[in-house]
Amino acid sequence: MTQTTYAAAWVPSGDPARSLDAAAELATAWVLLQAKALGTKPVLVTENQAQWSLGPDAIRKFAATSDTVTSRGKKPSGHGRAVLAYLPRYRDMYRALPYARDGALAVVEFGSDPLIGWAMETHAVNLEDDQTTLETWTPPQRSLLEYVHRNGNNGWANGFGAENAASQLRELIAGGVDQDIILGFMVARGHDEESLERLAAIIKEIL
Repeated sequence: MTQTTYAAAWVPSGDPARSLDAAAELATAWVLLQAKALGTKPVLVTENQAQWSLGPDAIRKFAATSDTVTSRGKKPSGHGRAVLAYLPRYRDMYRALPYARDGALAVVEFGSDPLIGWAMETHAVNLEDDQTTLETWTPPQRSLLEYVHRNGNNGWANGFGAENAASQLRELIAGGVDQDIILGFMVARGHDEESLERLAAIIKEIL
């Protein structure tokens, strides 16, 4: 069972026929509705400030009326917010999650940091078709994902946690649960970018 405490939605990156403008319009419309329901100012999370002005019109308009978050600058306060993570790297998702707790989070996926595992774990609504993203792992595989998560309390650094995770990862990968799903699941569980990089390195050794 998911441990998510926020409503989730996303626009996956895999459709070459869908423009970033269309994706941004879908995501901003959803977040604005959530913000109205929550009675709070929306939050925009991006990798850098240039995306506020160089991105689609919907993002420029959204940035002008929202609290904004990047790796630099003053951070807004509070949780229970309606958050848009636009083309987030994993480090941006780590920044976005505290604001979304008890609120809402929509993502316009950046293909280089896939979020299918996050979408499965959060039961995110695909804004292209309004369908909930379904889990593809089995109950035993979910248990393995939970074990990997718990063994990451030190960021899967060398030692007992990393060794245990490697064993569980082998079983997951042999069963068809790929790296994108594993890393996305760990994003949903709040692991930071450095930890995910170490986990990806363990997976690479297995493959």
